[in-house]
Amino acid sequence: MIVCCRSWKGQALIKLNLSESGAGPSLVLIHGWAMNNAVWGAFADELAQSYRVICVELPGHGMSEYTDAWTMGEVLQALHRQLPERSNILAWSLGGMLALAYAQRYPDRVDKLLMMASSACFVQAEGWLCAQEDEVLNAFLHGMVDKPASTIKRFLRLQSQGALEPRLLNRRLNQCLKEGGSGSAEGLISGLRILQQADLRAALVAIACPLLMILGAKDQLIPVAVGAASLELNAGIQLSVIEQASHVPFLSDQAAVLESINQFIATEECRG
Repeated sequence: MIVCCRSWKGQALIKLNLSESGAGPSLVLIHGWAMNNAVWGAFADELAQSYRVICVELPGHGMSEYTDAWTMGEVLQALHRQLPERSNILAWSLGGMLALAYAQRYPDRVDKLLMMASSACFVQAEGWLCAQEDEVLNAFLHGMVDKPASTIKRFLRLQSQGALEPRLLNRRLNQCLKEGGSGSAEGLISGLRILQQADLRAALVAIACPLLMILGAKDQLIPVAVGAASLELNAGIQLSVIEQASHVPFLSDQAAVLESINQFIATEECRG
């Protein structure tokens, strides 16, 4: 359950819904836009055999009781309050952008960062064309006002497009919404605004911890060219490209993704 409480200044504080399983090094999972913690399912179960897995549900997503608008800064503060003092973070899509911003703001709290099907900048900008056009995000924002249910379904179809079995993946994503909840309009719109407005390329350049980007070669939302563009900004980034995967590699190619995660976290590296 996500609730809000009050700080001494009278401002609302978001309390994030966390679920925990397994034992070992802390590994935080943060899902993407319009989804919920149910999306991790068997993937989280596999990780829990080796890690203390902490799943974070974003405000206004899933079964969240927090239905108001939220900002990136508010979520970063909530993560700082609720996550372990040190952890590895594996974050997907929108979650990856939030995790990158968290690692920038609180560098001593992130041991290793894994961004999966995610980018420092979701929308095209000067010098950054490996991204969506702004009109695409505007269409989703308008759709969330006029026809939210059909807009979310369209987004789910884009996530599975390009995969070997897109219909199967699409059914699994829709089942996750049924099981874990579809969230609130205000909460989802807040997430879309971050996708549209956030430009975290400076964070990508300055990141202090080791970073692995896991990309799907068939991803229709985060082009695989993001990998090369990110390396131009920071040659220290590691890349893992899943050749037949779309935007949900942890569902379509679980074994390959698990191998990349385990190798990256097990590697001993000096913090910057």
